[in-house]
Amino acid sequence: MVIKVAIIEDSKAYVSEMAQYLKEHDIEVVNIGYNGKEALDIINGEAFDVLLLDLILPHIDGMTLLKKYIKPNKQYKVICMSAFVSDDVLKESVSLGVDYFLIKPVEFDVLLNTIQRILDTDDSNILEIDALDLLLEKIGFSYNLNGYKYIKYGVHLMLKHTHKMQLTKELYPLISEYYGIQANNVERSIRHAIKLAWEKELKSYWYNSEKSYVRPTNGEFITHLYHKYREILKEKRGWDINIPD
Repeated sequence: MVIKVAIIEDSKAYVSEMAQYLKEHDIEVVNIGYNGKEALDIINGEAFDVLLLDLILPHIDGMTLLKKYIKPNKQYKVICMSAFVSDDVLKESVSLGVDYFLIKPVEFDVLLNTIQRILDTDDSNILEIDALDLLLEKIGFSYNLNGYKYIKYGVHLMLKHTHKMQLTKELYPLISEYYGIQANNVERSIRHAIKLAWEKELKSYWYNSEKSYVRPTNGEFITHLYHKYREILKEKRGWDINIPD
């Protein structure tokens, strides 16, 4: 089955590159709009599976489209994209039915993976993983580093398991299998990403959180993120299961 996508984004050059990439990976771009008015025709027009929606648009912005024109019982998934994101915007978007939120500039391979993921799974950790995007970028992690992706996926895996995962025996092998790389490359890439972030904002964040000026190991940092979002999950869902400490 061919995946059909509609794009609402005001940058024509960006849309052109994005559409070309998606087409090269067997995704059909059925419609494109460059402002909020054109978006109305797309929303009420030809059927599609995924809507890629920029929040900053001429005439009618993306948030207004979500509030007034995109129906809660829509038959398609919505991926929002924006370079300017706050926790409040993220939470409001999800409450309005957004299925995923990507921070621009979006790597096209990440976009492709996200499209496939939201169509293939009923994963309910999307809000928490997106909040993790915001945190990682705020504390100095570069989105284009492999270590960034491996950290995110590692936390995602730990949130889904009901036992405490061992880093080298369980977590690294699962990450390496998912990305088709060697486990030692996972360890090295995560360590490199932490080292670079430490020279930016991670040092002050780590001291405020853990009262330590010693750069965290891979395991310490991933475990820290896991515990942080474990509490968010328990609060939001009222989980009544034993989650490992």
